[in-house]
Amino acid sequence: MFVVLAALGVIALFAGLDLVGFTDAREARDARVAHELIANREWLTPVYGSDALLEKPILAYVPEVVATLASRAESLRDSPARSRQIRAVAALLLIVITASIASKHFGRRAGGWSALVLASTLGLPFASRTDGTQIWAALFGWLGCGALAGPVVNPERPGTARLLFGYLALAAALVVAGPMPALWPLGAVVLYASLARDRRLLARARPLAGLALMIGIATPWYGAMLDLHGARFLAHAAWFPYAADAPRAWYLGPLLALSFLVISCHPWSSLVPEAMLHAATWWRFAPRRAGAPLAADPPDPAASDDSAFERERREESAAHFFIAAMVASLIPIALHSGSPLSAALPALPAAAMLCGRLIDHVFEDPARLARPISRAARMMALVGSAATLLIFVASRRIPEASAELRLLAAVTFPTSWLPLLATWRGSPRLAAAFMTLPIGLGMPVATLFVVPEMEGYLNARAVALTMNQQSPPLSPLALIEPPPPSLKFYARRNLVVTAPRAAALQDLRGTDGLAWIAFPPARESETARTLGVPLEIVIRSPSLVLARVNPAAPLGEPMSMR
Repeated sequence: MFVVLAALGVIALFAGLDLVGFTDAREARDARVAHELIANREWLTPVYGSDALLEKPILAYVPEVVATLASRAESLRDSPARSRQIRAVAALLLIVITASIASKHFGRRAGGWSALVLASTLGLPFASRTDGTQIWAALFGWLGCGALAGPVVNPERPGTARLLFGYLALAAALVVAGPMPALWPLGAVVLYASLARDRRLLARARPLAGLALMIGIATPWYGAMLDLHGARFLAHAAWFPYAADAPRAWYLGPLLALSFLVISCHPWSSLVPEAMLHAATWWRFAPRRAGAPLAADPPDPAASDDSAFERERREESAAHFFIAAMVASLIPIALHSGSPLSAALPALPAAAMLCGRLIDHVFEDPARLARPISRAARMMALVGSAATLLIFVASRRIPEASAELRLLAAVTFPTSWLPLLATWRGSPRLAAAFMTLPIGLGMPVATLFVVPEMEGYLNARAVALTMNQQSPPLSPLALIEPPPPSLKFYARRNLVVTAPRAAALQDLRGTDGLAWIAFPPARESETARTLGVPLEIVIRSPSLVLARVNPAAPLGEPMSMR
């Protein structure tokens, strides 16, 4: 069963990677930047549309550059397959790192379940499809966080070499993703030491030496960019890797951080609170009498075996440290409310390890943890039922993918109820295993069937390809709003943002005497009215409408075609 569940997690990451073009959710923009870096041989400042893009460090685009070069070598130009494969492999490495850290602190079985929990969360496959930079940031961040956890949780092992490796990993996060993705592991150490009221814990991590090493490695690129772009670069660098996203109201940050955690952890969101409460449990010293509550107070070490007591102390300390890491990893979202859902990815390994420890204890003694598993299963069934209803309603409003959405709803409903049915049968172990199914089965259905039918909502590839095929080679494309990244990536025409007026389109006509214009569907009536000339719709997609017009034609006169 364990192998089957692991296979489902891998399938969720790799299924349907090439069925949909680059999406507007960061993917197409990163691919466009990679193309421009290669074309311009620019290796210092990221460029988008020939302008400097101060969104994240240039090393963040290295995987995309590698994918672009590999795609060209394999005659897969403009295909997202190689890029998504690289990101999926990075996500797989994050799962392996999570399993390794959990195995070290909680045991091998807990490490295996931590990997399964992470692989079956919604946030991991979502981030691997939309936000490659955050995948690498989380990977390097957890390499560093795992290294720092050793000497902090286990003072008997100073681990100088491990600390050096950890700070090198955090330096990599700094030069790939920016300051906040590199600093939250140190924030976890500070928070843990503060809650423990022991400054020695912070001293064991040697933060000043680590910060000096990180700054020294990052100085060459950051210093060169500061010299080139001055204060403007500093203003953006503080919010890497989402500096291009406008922040919302400041008070929305904490709310979004919590909301993103709950959504990204689905379907394990219902078990995370139980796992956090369980982190305070001295598991192997708890009373064994029937109906006794879980013991939260440490036993008398003099009355217990020293090695068992020390093991229990380390496990509890590690669980508390991972709670601090989960909180610290959400601070960047709280500070920058413009962060997307994928920004919650660094919190998922910590949540997965807490859940993995709880599930490990379920397999040790299922009767003692039947009640928290039952509570989590009830909440999961409730959330799954609500999600099924929302998907069904969406199927009525999205005719392009109506049948596929109903199929997804048919998978979501039973998989959300299976854990609860298992608890009714008195099998909390089986309930824990069933909790991997909503994403393990639902994500392949979504990526193989639903998302391809909804591509028009995700990018403007269909509009760009139609423009390339039907318009004269030198015809520019007029837009009344800034073009989406996917249009800039796929269109082989000059894109000109202009006012929707016939006079403005006079100079944008092609050799056929017609002007080509694209606009959002919501502005179709306004555009037709403002132009005052006949408008012929060439293709209408959910995200963009492509039309052609003769700017000189009087209103009401049929458009002459040449």
